[in-house]
Amino acid sequence: MELKVNERTVELSESNQELNKTLDDLKQAQGQLVEAEKMASLGQLTAGIAHEINNPINFVTSNITPLNRDIKLVLEALSVIEDVGLSDAPQADKQKKIKEYKDELDFDYLTMEIKHLIKGINEGANRTAEIVKGLKIFSRLDEDDLKMADLNEGLESTLVIINNQLQNKIKVIKQYGDLPVVECYPGKLNQVFLNIISNAIYAVQKKFGENTGGEIIINTSHDENNVYIKIKDNGTGMDTQTQKKVFEPFFTTKDVGEGTGLGMSIAYNTIKKHNGQIIINSILAQ
Repeated sequence: MELKVNERTVELSESNQELNKTLDDLKQAQGQLVEAEKMASLGQLTAGIAHEINNPINFVTSNITPLNRDIKLVLEALSVIEDVGLSDAPQADKQKKIKEYKDELDFDYLTMEIKHLIKGINEGANRTAEIVKGLKIFSRLDEDDLKMADLNEGLESTLVIINNQLQNKIKVIKQYGDLPVVECYPGKLNQVFLNIISNAIYAVQKKFGENTGGEIIINTSHDENNVYIKIKDNGTGMDTQTQKKVFEPFFTTKDVGEGTGLGMSIAYNTIKKHNGQIIINSILAQ
């Protein structure tokens, strides 16, 4: 009897070791899948980010050549006007020569063009700075410490990153409330925002294609105990069966190669980790 108990104990110990090993393997696999989804999302965005930065940079560089030309003309004009001013000619003759030279140079148009070029460079530089700031805020994906963060800022940084996917056809309506800062994992919440908004864009594009009319509404509010973020779109919508499965790992309605099926599962677990809830309300074709 004692021998059988010992044998059974050994068997249970071995089974327990195998289960622990399997659990460790599953945890490792889960971590690898989360990283894979993260890298897939970032890979998907790389081309868009490059395009977003390239546009304002092109605006700046294309304005540099005509601005250099115009500044050279202004410097030459200053030299000519100085020579006329220092000459011994009568005052009336000086004024006439300067006026004739300015008319020949079309000086008024020249100054207007310089102001326009500088404005364009300023706008391009500001847009680039905005994108870099958005990248800096959004890219806190690997931070594991709880921090006080502005969720409106996180949403805004996500929209900066994902702007290229809107293709100037989908209208984003922002209805931001005056939110208090929240203790959270900012980078992980930004990943949630990215996953949900990406799905909204996909649903809208499936419905409207190359046409306009698509809308995504982002609403934020709070009460004494909770912060609420609502993301609504007028895309294809989901039937009841899809809504039941949407948080399951590897479930996706996207075509092969367009999604890993992990985005919403990660979003669900991230919100759960924050002691929050993620709720879906959808009607097919709406």
